[in-house]
Amino acid sequence: MAQLAFEQPEAQGLTAKLARHAADLNFKDLPDDVISIARCCFIDWLGVTLAAHDDPITDMLVTEAKEQGGNRQATVIGNGLQTSVSQAALINGTVSHALDYDDVNLNMIGHPSVITFAAMLGVAERDGCSGEDFITAFVAGTEIGCRIGKQLMGESHYQKGWHMTGTAGTFAATASAGNLMGLDRDTMTTAFGIAASQAAGLKSNFGTMCKPMHAGKACQNGLFAASMAKRGWTSNPEILECVQGFGDTQTGAFTPDLALDGLGERFMTRGMLFKYHAACYGTHAAIEATRELRENHGVTPDDIEAVELHVPSSYFKMCNIQEPKNGLEGKFSLRFTTAMGLLGEDTGRMDSYSKAKCEHPALVAMRDRIQVVANDDLEHDHAVADIWLTRKDGVVIQQGGNVHDPESDQGRQWSRLVEKFQGLADPVIGADKAGQIIEQVAKLETLDKVGPIAELAVK
Repeated sequence: MAQLAFEQPEAQGLTAKLARHAADLNFKDLPDDVISIARCCFIDWLGVTLAAHDDPITDMLVTEAKEQGGNRQATVIGNGLQTSVSQAALINGTVSHALDYDDVNLNMIGHPSVITFAAMLGVAERDGCSGEDFITAFVAGTEIGCRIGKQLMGESHYQKGWHMTGTAGTFAATASAGNLMGLDRDTMTTAFGIAASQAAGLKSNFGTMCKPMHAGKACQNGLFAASMAKRGWTSNPEILECVQGFGDTQTGAFTPDLALDGLGERFMTRGMLFKYHAACYGTHAAIEATRELRENHGVTPDDIEAVELHVPSSYFKMCNIQEPKNGLEGKFSLRFTTAMGLLGEDTGRMDSYSKAKCEHPALVAMRDRIQVVANDDLEHDHAVADIWLTRKDGVVIQQGGNVHDPESDQGRQWSRLVEKFQGLADPVIGADKAGQIIEQVAKLETLDKVGPIAELAVK
């Protein structure tokens, strides 16, 4: 039987220790590569948010915000609406996750940038925050999201059906917004308590508009938690470790020792992984394997008799929609995305995921040749796949795919993400504005004010 959170000696003072780290983190504490990763995350986040400017999600949220009204404090990326920091956090956080094209960190089993930048950017606009402060707040949130995510709550929290982008993400947003707003240790601890009562997000809503809403609500709720704590709101200062607290109620494998291991020395921000396919990250390893099959083995669609796609069993609850009916469902379908890869479709294009594509005869025919098989012998859950392809001549070819390891060359990573950003941003705001944003983000830590970047990121 798992030991309860409040019975573990190492859990004593856990909330306060993590909150203290989030409040105290300073720019001078950040290694150069972590600063570089933060810049990469920001340019990528801006790109995927701009790309979803005309998504139905955006229109509905903007319409709602206009009807409610609010002080003109912050910018809705792409749309240009000036609204309250709270509404901007909800809209920008949701929209940035709408295409499922944003970054991932497996230490959290979630998406750190969409639950931090949207919580921070409105505050940066309103308060005139510097680039150094902005980067520091992002890292503070990412570290907390990862440490409360997989490190503290473990796989059981995720496998039970909780979406960590929404749950651990609310704490991440609180840490980011709170750090940027200058919360002290005790106030940040209180903010974590407020965050815990709002943290939610169910994997059963994957493939619907509610999935990206998890990110938007995490941003809005985290910002609320930080703001209300600063005003004197109260909460339980032991919310992570107490009886009936977040750990006690939300996981069967509470591991405070992992959450605190290397705190302040080992940066989990280094685990950021970026998407170059516009679908759930669980599909990427299989897509990469199809590329290897085509390039290294000369496999063509006409050669293929059948395909067995081996993945960890956890994928079955994440991205195994068998017969997707629309583009959003297609992003969570291993069979569909693997079929796209085998047919040489561009999996990085936004219009590759549509109702028409899901119904295309060639894609449906290839999809139906693919069988997804659970294989828990595979390592690195959420980032590997193994394809066993049978050709029509009876020859079987095996090809693995692995997207588990972060890029070690920061220059190469920046170049790839700039190219991705231009492809997403140029059609929306034009090459001139996109170029100005790239220039500003490239020197983010030197900027006196980050807010003007938001003003450039509008059509």
